[in-house]
Amino acid sequence: MLIDCDPGLDDAIAILTAAHLADLVGITTVNGNVGIDHTTHNALAVIETAGLDIPVHRGASRPMISPTIDASHVHGPTGLGSVDIPEVSGSPASHDAVGFILDMSRSIAGLHLVAVGPLTNIALALQADPDLPARLAGITIMGGAAVGGNVTPVAEFNIWADPEAAAIVFRDAPGLTMVGLDVTHKILLGASERDRLREAAFPAAVLAADLLDYAVERSGEMRGWSGAPIHDASAVVAAVRPELFDGEFRHVDVELHGTLTRGMTVVDQRGSADSTTDAATRVLTDADAPIVIDTIVDSVLALRP
Repeated sequence: MLIDCDPGLDDAIAILTAAHLADLVGITTVNGNVGIDHTTHNALAVIETAGLDIPVHRGASRPMISPTIDASHVHGPTGLGSVDIPEVSGSPASHDAVGFILDMSRSIAGLHLVAVGPLTNIALALQADPDLPARLAGITIMGGAAVGGNVTPVAEFNIWADPEAAAIVFRDAPGLTMVGLDVTHKILLGASERDRLREAAFPAAVLAADLLDYAVERSGEMRGWSGAPIHDASAVVAAVRPELFDGEFRHVDVELHGTLTRGMTVVDQRGSADSTTDAATRVLTDADAPIVIDTIVDSVLALRP
């Protein structure tokens, strides 16, 4: 697995989840929840805290066309909430995330690309090499929604942050899996999961507990929820254990011009698409939430030194 991400509270937990569930060959970073300096530093901090040896490659510092925006009001000014982020001893393996993605796709058979931030790096990779999808075992993205949004009434953040990039990915990467708000809002981690992680008392688990604590507090403030959707870790589980999720192939386009609808993933609900057609995306709609939640927590706990 290769993760493209913008850590981010849930990205950080996604990295920890993937480190146990998959052979995580690398992490690429992108501007998104916070700026590229923070997202890259945060990725390095997560892997060092967990004692992992995974290369981090710095990627796009801004969207393809749109103005640079972030979600620091949700994830905090550094992207990791109120967590005291440690200094890191390592540095990015390169500043060429696109090159790394393409190199890995050519050298590793069965590579699954999981993109859980704005899709800038993935779109640039597709523009550089349109044959990329044919070399991958799959592409799973966290982003979009068949109904509703979280940054506008109809747009989810990762798509809204770089809709031009998202439009390229949905158009040029047939067969991708979309893990959107329709399913991630059903997978809520709360106090019991936080307590399991904190009681484990080793660095990676404590970090995940602190991040979850902040996420739950923000979800309570913003939505009145008692738990928080850890969107990106859910996407990692969907890539590794697809049998835990329900979905259908649909045609999906990204709205680029609407005054009220820019960044909307327009999902054709009139009927299932043929999974072999160029425009087909597997849109997830439901999950066995208790098992997904346990899988995320158990994966972090499995990183005990």
